[in-house]
Amino acid sequence: MLTPSEKRRAKVAVLMAVNAVPLVGVLALDWSLVALLSVYWVELGACVVGAAVKALFAEGKPTYDANGFSWLVFGALSEKRGRVGLPGLPLSIQVANLPAILMTLAVGSVGWALFGAIGVGGVGETTGATMTDAETLSVGLGVVAVVFGRAVDVGRYLIGGAYASVPPQQPLRSALVSAAGTGSALLIGGGFVIAGAPAPFVLAFVLAVKLLADIVDVYRDQLEAFDERTSVELGLAPDTPEWERIESSRNGSDTVRPKAVAVVVGGVARGLSSPLALVLGGGLTLVGLLSTATTDSVAVELLGGAVAVAGVFTALGVFDWSFRYLAMEYRIGDEGVGDGKLVGYDRLLGPQWRLPREARAEMERTRTVTDRLFGTETLRVERDDRLYRLPHLPPDAVEVGGRSAAAAAGVGGTTGA
Repeated sequence: MLTPSEKRRAKVAVLMAVNAVPLVGVLALDWSLVALLSVYWVELGACVVGAAVKALFAEGKPTYDANGFSWLVFGALSEKRGRVGLPGLPLSIQVANLPAILMTLAVGSVGWALFGAIGVGGVGETTGATMTDAETLSVGLGVVAVVFGRAVDVGRYLIGGAYASVPPQQPLRSALVSAAGTGSALLIGGGFVIAGAPAPFVLAFVLAVKLLADIVDVYRDQLEAFDERTSVELGLAPDTPEWERIESSRNGSDTVRPKAVAVVVGGVARGLSSPLALVLGGGLTLVGLLSTATTDSVAVELLGGAVAVAGVFTALGVFDWSFRYLAMEYRIGDEGVGDGKLVGYDRLLGPQWRLPREARAEMERTRTVTDRLFGTETLRVERDDRLYRLPHLPPDAVEVGGRSAAAAAGVGGTTGA
């Protein structure tokens, strides 16, 4: 296992090699500013993708608030704990990492396109410069070199086992520092050219900003350590929570599972009741009906669009509800075994959460539309800033506060799916 100083030296070597490529291109191969910015633009994309790969295999507990990912699919992923192993490799994908990675890729893609349009496209259009065949070849080799450098950095992270002790946000934050430097070089450098600044000045500025950002990224761990040791609070100290250890056994426990068909039907209702689905589908339907009523033709495209929106959100809702609950079972410990704890166990991913016996006294019974259709009930309790839901269970499957289902029939209402 490498020491922090050895890791830092290895990272410095990789980044120096990556930064040497465009420098050699400018000094020895007479690259134009468009050529330099093109290489940096590709490196920006490689940096974001590399960070996403690192975060994908990170085994630390995510530091984001799962309540912030409450939408369809994203919420289902963020609330699940457990990993999916890769055949033949000592690597696994932690399901809860996916929302932060998907959001980073979405935001990074928008930024990448924006920086490229202003930095590369804007400079090319302003200067009217085009790359020669020789320059195109050397730039292509430069692109291969910087992408290879980023791939080496990812490989070093995986082979060295660094993924085993970091949350997914750590490589994503690190990439943001580097991406901010590269993006600033593209954005401001392109702005300088559009404003008429001389090319040598812009070249020097772009190289300096990019190199400075990479140096800050390399020594980020020392800044984090300084932040932890002092009361300055730079906001760089890493937050590394650990997963709660959950012991679960079927011995001495009653096990209850949701009704599978009710989960699927509940997913349909979940998808169609999404605010975005109601706005898009309802808007298209309303406009289509108005168009049909005021013209001689039927607005097939608009009505078909409403049906397509309903179909997409139905599929998302079914996936969301099924991924959350279809493989779940709830293990209820006896008073003398497991202290009466209630454990939510995913048969594919393992134990998910544990509630003490007293939490069961706080549960409320509700009967949703789906529950009334299939003769089931849904239990809910909010604890530690999280809502725990046990949907579509057989009546009286879980004792709630010592009351029967009949005594609790008036608790809660008919809500949602």
